[in-house]
Amino acid sequence: MDFTRRIANFLFGMECLGCGSSSERLDPWLCPACRDSLVNGGKEPKFPGGDVLSLYPMVPLTRRLVHALKYGSIPGVASYMVRQSSLSRGGDAVEFLSQFARPFFFVPVPLHGARYRERGYNQAEKIAAAFAGATGGRVCRWLWRKNFHVSQTKLSKSQRAWNVAGAFGAKLPAELPPRGTVFIVDDVFTTGATTSACASALGHDFPLPVKVCTLIYDEPATAAMDFVADCRMEWDGNYGD
Repeated sequence: MDFTRRIANFLFGMECLGCGSSSERLDPWLCPACRDSLVNGGKEPKFPGGDVLSLYPMVPLTRRLVHALKYGSIPGVASYMVRQSSLSRGGDAVEFLSQFARPFFFVPVPLHGARYRERGYNQAEKIAAAFAGATGGRVCRWLWRKNFHVSQTKLSKSQRAWNVAGAFGAKLPAELPPRGTVFIVDDVFTTGATTSACASALGHDFPLPVKVCTLIYDEPATAAMDFVADCRMEWDGNYGD
């Protein structure tokens, strides 16, 4: 076992985040079998709409990883998942992005201040940084969150849209770039209510095309099960949402 792996195991434990098995072969969060499953799952990114890229489907493995990112205080999971995806390994994600004008500007969905103080970081910013690193883009904090709302996971499509309506505001630079593409970045795409609200906050006369990038696509039909899983994580870790 090399020095880096020893340090990672000391800091994060020796249990695979995917299957929970003990292993000295973590890299640093998944055992070889779960890592292979993640890589295979990342070969077929999801495109919920013509303007949306999600690197993985929501399956038990990716659900556990995004929970570790959001609730387990392991922000490095964001860059890890991007590195294992087709965005970094070549594939459909790269082809999807190739149709859009560069440079790329990755705008994370902002986290409310109360939630930021609780978690210590915004997971969407970590994901945006990983996307930017993989594509040569840059992270732009052009949005801020006005209100604190309940979790989207337990709401219907119409309720989700109402829940985040007017929740975001823009804080744009005095001079916007003359060209390029903006990508709203979040951890999970389900109905698109949150990212649509963010795009609306940029304004109808925003001069650059706006697309969406997320780690995971979650079928709306499975959102109720994901809410149960979220609640379990929050109860166990006293995280709230």
